[in-house]
Amino acid sequence: MAMQVVWHGTQQESFDLVNAIARNCTCEFGLMGVRLATCAPHRMLTEDQRALNGLLFARRMAERLNSEEFTRAKNTPASRNRGLSSIAAD
Repeated sequence: MAMQVVWHGTQQESFDLVNAIARNCTCEFGLMGVRLATCAPHRMLTEDQRALNGLLFARRMAERLNSEEFTRAKNTPASRNRGLSSIAAD
């Protein structure tokens, strides 16, 4: 029994994935346009739910990590006012 694969991302994320796969497609087609062999990325789209979930997770995690990389840490008022003696006491 074949398992149905479901995309859990946004429409834009879906467009980005399909475009990335199209740029890297190695499917083989016959003279009449019939697909003779399906490449691994296209098989993933129809057969591998875990891989799709992993790609979506990594994409969203990368965005978050990238945005956090270049933001300055916010100092709380309490930590700004602490002197060396109060830090040493901790």
